[in-house]
Amino acid sequence: MKYRQSGFVDAQSTAKELCEALNIEPELKEKRLRSTKRHFAYEAADEPISDALKKLEVTFFNSVVDSALASLQERFEIFTQVKDRFGVLLDFSQVQGMSKETLQKHCTKVEKTLTAVEKGGSDIDGQELAQEIINLPQLPPLTTALEMLSFLHDNHLQELYPNLWIALRIAVTLPVTVASAERSFSKMKLIKTYLRSSMAQERMSGLAIVSINSELAKALSYEELIYDFASRKSR
Repeated sequence: MKYRQSGFVDAQSTAKELCEALNIEPELKEKRLRSTKRHFAYEAADEPISDALKKLEVTFFNSVVDSALASLQERFEIFTQVKDRFGVLLDFSQVQGMSKETLQKHCTKVEKTLTAVEKGGSDIDGQELAQEIINLPQLPPLTTALEMLSFLHDNHLQELYPNLWIALRIAVTLPVTVASAERSFSKMKLIKTYLRSSMAQERMSGLAIVSINSELAKALSYEELIYDFASRKSR
């Protein structure tokens, strides 16, 4: 909020320095105000902004900052939810000095988080997860979830700590989709964004199907497809 109030002045100074470095005149040209036709007599006319710099601040700068603040707030709220549900896995320093009952309570919360309602079962067992954490070898107190996952992988301990292995893989993957500007694993979104302006809907749908079934597409014989396409065109 502080940047929204005073950031425009800083941005203006930075823009002027950049213009000087590029030998560009730092000037905003004022446009002629256009009168908007009112359909009803009782409609009040909006007060137009005549100053070009003020208009840039109100219509562009404030809009961008508000959008960024809203996105940050949403992401921090989701991060808080992830930390609340996977807290014991994201910070192993909490485990030291924690009673067995408290640890089991945290692991039960993780189990409930990973329970699929439609299947009626969880990917892990909370009680077994707590016991696996207790049986872990002594590690540095500030070990992160990713470091713990790497430790299990490098030492081939997946079979010895199956519940911890599954829970950690999920815990370190969730923040990726939160931090990304768009969904990280949405192939359809990437295709649409890249080809939206010049691609027909039918061809876009075809590309999406090819992307989704990429393994099947790799196994196709291109020579047969080319021959079939050429024979159809020659008729």
